[in-house]
Amino acid sequence: MDKLKEIFEIQKQFTEKFFEKQGLTVNEVLNNKELKVKWNKEYVLALSKEVYEVLDEIDWKMHTSKNTEDINDNVLEECVDVLKYLFGIVQLNGFGVNDLYEKFVDKSKVVEAKFNQEEVMTKIKASDKKIAFIDIDGVLADWPGGFLKWAGYKSLAQFKSEVDKKEQYRIKSEYRTCGIKGKLDVLHGARTFMQETCKNYNVVLLTARPYKKYFRIYSDTLRWLKENDICYDAIVFDEEKEKYIINNFEPEQVAFCLDDDIGNANKLHDSGFKVFLKKNLGLYTHETLNRKLNEGIQIINGNILEIVYNADTNKEITR
Repeated sequence: MDKLKEIFEIQKQFTEKFFEKQGLTVNEVLNNKELKVKWNKEYVLALSKEVYEVLDEIDWKMHTSKNTEDINDNVLEECVDVLKYLFGIVQLNGFGVNDLYEKFVDKSKVVEAKFNQEEVMTKIKASDKKIAFIDIDGVLADWPGGFLKWAGYKSLAQFKSEVDKKEQYRIKSEYRTCGIKGKLDVLHGARTFMQETCKNYNVVLLTARPYKKYFRIYSDTLRWLKENDICYDAIVFDEEKEKYIINNFEPEQVAFCLDDDIGNANKLHDSGFKVFLKKNLGLYTHETLNRKLNEGIQIINGNILEIVYNADTNKEITR
């Protein structure tokens, strides 16, 4: 047994004894919403108190002194108290040590990506190299095809017509939390397109995936990009993608924007940006596309690799 599993198991045994003394089992708490809320609150409050006790062992106040000996081992012991309550909360919510390990690794990658992001974007903005802003879903990843295959429907129209709103929300929530976004198929030509685009431009992936509500979406996305060898320089999550570009960049800094959303494409085009629309008939019909898309936006029917060879020209690719 490795050390993490050993200390997690020690705390698990104590947690079970603690609730046995309360006339409960951990499973009873886990399966009763009222009890789960009550004991999560109690554990979080206790954890908060233990965190402050770590601070109490450090002579941190600027205006006064503890006038007691600093005992470093006491700091470590208070940290252990924090860890024990933290393990208790993890166990109280039905997670095991493997869940904790996997989530820790995934979260660490997200934290590192966010930590590096600001510096990377600063360098990109200062670079003479132009920027390519590229959407993920419907451009690189199979959307809505991947969702429909997972949910068991032939089209979004069928899904919306046969499923009531409440059930739609439940299915979409399950889709976003089950990890399938880390396993979506890569659209034809996307990998080569990204490799070629990285040679010519600073590539910023821009996605509206709602990671602030569904935390795991960030790590699922990073994993998908790595496992599918998708080349890029930075990734930005923003539910108003077009506004992020318009508010932070000038059109002359940007080589092109590539999206499958008609509304986003129109707004960017109206603000002076060069825009390609990846046609996605899983989202709209030919009639809707012809009616709503602004003149001057180039439509990509199939091979997005054509963009690489035409982004710096005014050549019409295909319609």
